[in-house]
Amino acid sequence: MAVARISRKLAYGAMLAAGALLAGSLLSVSAHAQLNLVYVEINGANLHGNVVEGFSNDGTGKLTKLPHSPYPTKGFGVTGIQSDPQFDSDGEMIANSAGTLMFAVNGHSNSITVYNINTDGSMRPIVGSPFASGGQDPVSLALKENVLPNNVSILMAVNKASDPGQTGGVPGYTTFDVATTGVLTMNTGSTFNLPIGTSPAQVLPRPGKLVQFFAVEFMNDKLVTYQANASGILTEISEAIAPTATLGAVVEPGTQKAVFTGLPMSSQVGVFSYDTFGNLTLLNQVADTGSLICWLAENTAGTRLYTSESGSATVSVYDTTAPSKPTQLQHFSLAPGSIPAHLKLDPTGNFLYVVDRLGFLHVLTVSQVDGTLSEPNAPVSLHIPAGAVPMAVVTLMK
Repeated sequence: MAVARISRKLAYGAMLAAGALLAGSLLSVSAHAQLNLVYVEINGANLHGNVVEGFSNDGTGKLTKLPHSPYPTKGFGVTGIQSDPQFDSDGEMIANSAGTLMFAVNGHSNSITVYNINTDGSMRPIVGSPFASGGQDPVSLALKENVLPNNVSILMAVNKASDPGQTGGVPGYTTFDVATTGVLTMNTGSTFNLPIGTSPAQVLPRPGKLVQFFAVEFMNDKLVTYQANASGILTEISEAIAPTATLGAVVEPGTQKAVFTGLPMSSQVGVFSYDTFGNLTLLNQVADTGSLICWLAENTAGTRLYTSESGSATVSVYDTTAPSKPTQLQHFSLAPGSIPAHLKLDPTGNFLYVVDRLGFLHVLTVSQVDGTLSEPNAPVSLHIPAGAVPMAVVTLMK
């Protein structure tokens, strides 16, 4: 939505050369060295298709490309450039908790690619990948691990049905059993259809033992709780109406039972609570000084929330020690012309990665005193082909 209507490429030309210097040569490390890794999925609707770029952080924020990166998904992305509704989503790529499997969507191919993540961070699609997503235009994935008999995990996929290159799609959700090898098996009868035009944007697993998911239904202005039974069949538990369209969400990682969302049309952070059963309540709306707040990230302590604002080329920092009342600490400006979108903290909490829709990855340093941000290094060029759009970002340690 917001992202797509901004065109500032001229102001970004000076960054291309500086960013390219950081992309580096292939990584060479010992088999026992711990790697701080970051991956970005690139939506490619042309002959090249979707790929995932992988990098290693040397501990100072400087990135080096991983061996054999980029990694093709064997699928194609949705059509359109930067700002169309099909890009209003989050969670297009996720990893399992062990850092051994990566899952990535292919919006135009209606499929999900599953990779093995090797010890050096490089990736290879598993046998049988990609797998059909169960609907049109998959855009978001969520994984609940080892919750079914025989340690089988369950994956929930959002099929947005907003790809302008396809017609006749119905938005909704589908669940899959996930074997330890990463093989996906669609659960019979699990597809949960939504009204045409809903344009669901994201799904997140609820913490804890319950097999519940929080879904952001962008054009429905809703946050919804769904529960899956042992067969993967979904049931709606609760919904809370947001004041405007909602996009981008994170679940508070502690015990406070809170969900934060971006409210781009009103430049606010929405705060929702949920109870033991998954019932949702809208608690608060907090003003954001940026424009078009669309994507969010939170630290593992649950004390700092980060929001990207694509309309103002900014990232904001909030104190969420009291989750119902986020307090803005910083409004950080990126270089003029930036279009910040997806963002994710690295596992150490020392860096915040921000995907720039113009083809860059910003590596922001996080103060260990108060969580505020700085950008000592030039953004890294992703060297994307014309018409490609960078989206999801995933971080992990190996």
